[in-house]
Amino acid sequence: YKRQIEYPWMKYLSLALAFCFLKWWHQTANAEDLLFLLAPTDYLVSAVIGESGVWQVGEGYLHQQHRMMINASCAGFNFFLLSFLTLGWLLLNRWKAWWPIAAALVLALPLTILANTSRILTISLLSATQPVGLSAGVWHELQGAFVYFSILVIAAGVLQKILAKEKASTTLPLISENPNT
Repeated sequence: YKRQIEYPWMKYLSLALAFCFLKWWHQTANAEDLLFLLAPTDYLVSAVIGESGVWQVGEGYLHQQHRMMINASCAGFNFFLLSFLTLGWLLLNRWKAWWPIAAALVLALPLTILANTSRILTISLLSATQPVGLSAGVWHELQGAFVYFSILVIAAGVLQKILAKEKASTTLPLISENPNT
């Protein structure tokens, strides 16, 4: 019997390497590569605004009435990566196994679609309220950053609460040394 040496830091390193690989892949990704994020986001945005997006090859989903294009830069892939990293870190802090990395990847997908849909709808709704002195691009970036940051903080907080409850429910109650209690 050989005792297997466990290196918990290797799981964190694997999470970081997966993040770096995905970030590298994203540098060359086009709209078709990002359809796994674009298609469900466009579906939800279309349901809310009442206009179906029309796929433009190599570009994204065009919503002509709303003068809006949901393209590769709107896919939310960077948020997907940050969500993956955040959720993976929190899960690895709770369980020192390999499966939290895969779980973080799976959980980051619907979170990204929700966040990205919220971001696009917020920007669409607030586009006419651009503050004086801010360019349209800066206003667009500020709105997106606020929505993404808010959703990531809320998701991390909810996951921490869930993990704290789960951890508390698995601990054994202390056995009293006094037989009268």
